[in-house]
Amino acid sequence: MFLHYSRSTLLIVISLICFVSCKNNSAGQKSSISGEGILEEVKYANGFSIVYHPSYTQVTVYNPWKKGEIYKTYYLVKGESQEVPQDGIRIRIPIESMIANSSTYLGFLDLLKETEKITGICNSDYIYNRNVLTNIDKGFTKDVGDSYNLDIEQIILLNPDIVMTSAYEGIDENSRRMKQIGIPVVYNIEWQEADLLGRAEWIKFIGAFFDKSALSDSIFSDIEKRYMEVKNNMIDVETCPTILSGQDYRGTWSMPAGRSYSAQLFREAKGCYYYDNDSTHEGSIPNTIEEALIHFSDADIWIGVQAHSLKELASLNSKYTLFKAFQNKNVFSYNNRVTSKGGNDYWETGIARPDLLLCDMIKILHPEALPAYELTFTKQLTTD
Repeated sequence: MFLHYSRSTLLIVISLICFVSCKNNSAGQKSSISGEGILEEVKYANGFSIVYHPSYTQVTVYNPWKKGEIYKTYYLVKGESQEVPQDGIRIRIPIESMIANSSTYLGFLDLLKETEKITGICNSDYIYNRNVLTNIDKGFTKDVGDSYNLDIEQIILLNPDIVMTSAYEGIDENSRRMKQIGIPVVYNIEWQEADLLGRAEWIKFIGAFFDKSALSDSIFSDIEKRYMEVKNNMIDVETCPTILSGQDYRGTWSMPAGRSYSAQLFREAKGCYYYDNDSTHEGSIPNTIEEALIHFSDADIWIGVQAHSLKELASLNSKYTLFKAFQNKNVFSYNNRVTSKGGNDYWETGIARPDLLLCDMIKILHPEALPAYELTFTKQLTTD
């Protein structure tokens, strides 16, 4: 049976097909058509969406504190003349200079080969990335102060295309000041994602501002593939070593909640964790050291301490020596890749590469499962 179309209808259909084809070639495989645009496939992250329109890309950041509400919308354009809706911020791409308000963006920027675009960075002493440190030493990248107290005069001199910063539930004085001087503020809230792959998927968000959607899609697909392969290899593992996480800080021992990314990591590496069945919290659960001893004194593995040796850990609190993991020297820190000043790659590459985080955790809990793998971010504490 033949369907009859008018000439105008055929033109619309042909135009739509061409538009979809062009977008798929330039920005990777997309999931569906949304209105007159093409929706980027976002499989794990909840905090953003990307829609490719004929003359601009719409990037939306959602409010993690008020579900369903939009926090900010950005319209990315490649020229000066494109018209965009008035309910967001217009940004010309690809951006050529940026200020990074958090080191957690550096792993993504490194994968995208865009660290050279960072002209300003906060808290430069706590940076690990070698490219960024080299640019700081050369004076190309400037320290713009603490992330909560930016050096506005320095930022004005740098005149970046964007300032990428985190979003907060309360009033953000830094963002208010950026808006006053006319510098676009781009909110990146990957830290609110409870899923490990969800955090890593923010590479698509960052890639959009550099007009590298195809590359960011490809990078994430590779990371996802490696993560799932390692995870699936653990399906038949029956042993489940018990885990203790973190340490006391000023009277409070914050344990990962059951819906947190750390608990997910323990679970998928086939570790048993006391708060794994907690289904109401995504952040952390406060404990005292006495409560930790009640629930975790017999834990097989202790992960995520700040000390650099067992001796140093014992000197912080003698009660640490009461844990079985301490006595058996099964204590690990995230300090395998650090600088002398305190830069730590766990907070940079580790955010963008959950596949490596999972491999580390499996190597600790089930070393026989990855015999040839060497720890990337974690390090076993020695006596001295």
